[in-house]
Amino acid sequence: MKKVLQISIVVILVALVGMIFFKMVSGKSARLENRPIKVTKSVADKVVGESSEKAKSSTSSEQEQAKPEPKWVKSDTPIEFPILMYHHIADVVDGNTLFVPADEFKMEMTALKNAGYYTLSPEEAYRVLTTNEKPAEKIVWVTFDDGYKNAHDTAMPILTALGMKGSFFIITGNLGNEDTMTDVMLSDLKANPLMSVGSHTVSHPDLEYSSNEAANAELVDSKKYLDNLLHQDTSVICYPAGRYNTETAGLAEAAGYKLGLTTNPGLASSANGLFALNRVRVSYGQTEASFMASVGN
Repeated sequence: MKKVLQISIVVILVALVGMIFFKMVSGKSARLENRPIKVTKSVADKVVGESSEKAKSSTSSEQEQAKPEPKWVKSDTPIEFPILMYHHIADVVDGNTLFVPADEFKMEMTALKNAGYYTLSPEEAYRVLTTNEKPAEKIVWVTFDDGYKNAHDTAMPILTALGMKGSFFIITGNLGNEDTMTDVMLSDLKANPLMSVGSHTVSHPDLEYSSNEAANAELVDSKKYLDNLLHQDTSVICYPAGRYNTETAGLAEAAGYKLGLTTNPGLASSANGLFALNRVRVSYGQTEASFMASVGN
């Protein structure tokens, strides 16, 4: 009996010791589960680095959007400046002078940038012409006629990469054809703060020989289409083939335009009138020297 009692006491003691040990282990495990994970230095550096890169990217974007306004300076003499005229930005087809290869276009834009040229928006061009003040010593307005897809696909990325502005003049009745832009592409241009969209009429008629009624419909309807699509007040009309007559300027102004572009060669100046602005046609085969000479550099 005494031996049975001793065995029972030993069993009870072992059981008590086991319970105590189990509680101690469980408690330690629980504390380990609730303890914050220790981050090694390499992991911490990676997290901080990623955050820094995001911050830099955000700051860079904000700085791009918050660039200071250029300092406009009044000129003592009438301001003249080049309005460059392009059409296709693509490989030349059968010697057609409306084509400028992409590598030549990039060379020309890079040369302008390196020479310190400031590219104008339509609003800035209007200010130059009406106040005789300019935002930089050297200014240029880069324009594209007809609304070809390659102007959107090729010219816009080149200009954007260089931080330069461009204006695209659209034949609204030709949108969505095989080689012309679509509404979506126009909206893409509009969404880029460096790009602007203007009118090149509805069907590209010869306005010099159009009746006032026909010309007015072309001017009004194309502007209305672009205004509605892009939620803007289209301010520039680029005359088809640069042609116009004595009535065209009045019709364009009455339709709500502020400027009219021709293909008359030479530098633009208010002396020509706001609705008869000269342009510089850019053809393929230019060298950097010949191109810069054509813009008066």
